[in-house]
Amino acid sequence: MTIEDKILKDLFESIDGLFAYTFYSRYRIEPDEIINFISKYEKKGIIDFDNNKISLTKEGREIILKQKFQPRTTGNKFSNIPKEFIINKLKINEPYLPNINDVSADILKSKKGGIETSIKEV
Repeated sequence: MTIEDKILKDLFESIDGLFAYTFYSRYRIEPDEIINFISKYEKKGIIDFDNNKISLTKEGREIILKQKFQPRTTGNKFSNIPKEFIINKLKINEPYLPNINDVSADILKSKKGGIETSIKEV
């Protein structure tokens, strides 16, 4: 993560913006680097700089939301699956039965005719 990314992330998480000095105290960013950052992103319409306070514009907030929450296009769609969810592949026509102890209690309950019964009882 670059320094610019850290600054934009902090600005996104702040409610009223942050003072320029905050980035020196957090990340030891020199004032000339902050000035370059401000001029670069102010020209793009992503941030506002007023009374030594940096804040995201509405457009800047939308841009960061799109970059942060849109799925990455690199790799295939299965490349970001956490390792704890990956298991060995089943063979064709191999039966599969989930471990009932790992299933949530909410899933095990179903409603039949308005009466709540547990799957274990059925």
